[in-house]
Amino acid sequence: MQKNRPENDGPESGPASPFRSQLVSRLDLVTLRLFIAVVEEASIAKAAEREHMAPSAVSKRLADLELALRVPLLERHRRGVTLTSAGEALLSHSRRILRDLTRLESEMADFSAETKGARGHIRASANESALFGFFPDALGRFMRDYPSITVELRPDTSTGVVHAVREGAADLGIFWGDQPVDDLDVMPCYVDRLVVVAPANHPLVGRRNLRFEELLDHTLIMQEPYSSIQVLVERLASEAGRVLRSRIRVAGFDAVCRMAQAELGIGIVPDYFVTGRAGAMHIAEIPLDEPWASRLHKLCIRQAEELPIATRLLVEFLTA
Repeated sequence: MQKNRPENDGPESGPASPFRSQLVSRLDLVTLRLFIAVVEEASIAKAAEREHMAPSAVSKRLADLELALRVPLLERHRRGVTLTSAGEALLSHSRRILRDLTRLESEMADFSAETKGARGHIRASANESALFGFFPDALGRFMRDYPSITVELRPDTSTGVVHAVREGAADLGIFWGDQPVDDLDVMPCYVDRLVVVAPANHPLVGRRNLRFEELLDHTLIMQEPYSSIQVLVERLASEAGRVLRSRIRVAGFDAVCRMAQAELGIGIVPDYFVTGRAGAMHIAEIPLDEPWASRLHKLCIRQAEELPIATRLLVEFLTA
């Protein structure tokens, strides 16, 4: 004689079945991505802007998700949102689900000998040196090879670049300097060289073995406080026990060159900002005889295994 099965035994019966059915029907990848974006931005409005959706649509999806899961996921405040305990659990699972799908996408792409059909949108952040020196040519070659990939490139200081990647506002970043990157994957990207830019009639013009301390005898063109070069200059001057002499502070290497043209001092910029324009601007490029003048720029990402295929392709291209 067959025994009666308990009412809650088996996959098709019991009180948990409606819950599972409802969850499977409502838990879509777009909603999970939006949930992650809201957490990373700590704001529904900022997440909506990042994902190119209306805030009301994002809010509706999150409310439906909470209804389907039968638990609150976010605590909404006047200044943003924070995670509940249930939200923390969902965040971990959501990232794992999307990471696994990214791996699947990569593996499927690897079966094809032709990767030119790769699609995706990449958010990149770069300091001014990379933005105007390295990135244009590199991105031009990459985007010719992958015409279905789009790139959103945001300028920032090196400190801001690392922060943007860490907080999820950028998928990858290029920076220079000793930034705290303990929780990021970092790899070498490219090298440039710092030079001194000066008015054409400046007494230092023509020097070939110019040391940094010699610059401190002259009026300097200062750069924005969080600029990696400005931080370096201030540190080196302090170590030498010297005080910086300056009449002006500007933002951007082009502005430094223009201030040198106006004979307001000398400045430090990457060589590509001077080469090719020095003659027309009546300014001079003077090499620096310092080991730190050759700068290794680095690329940072959050976790390599979580990268979408488009971002992975760009990272591999930039660091090859």
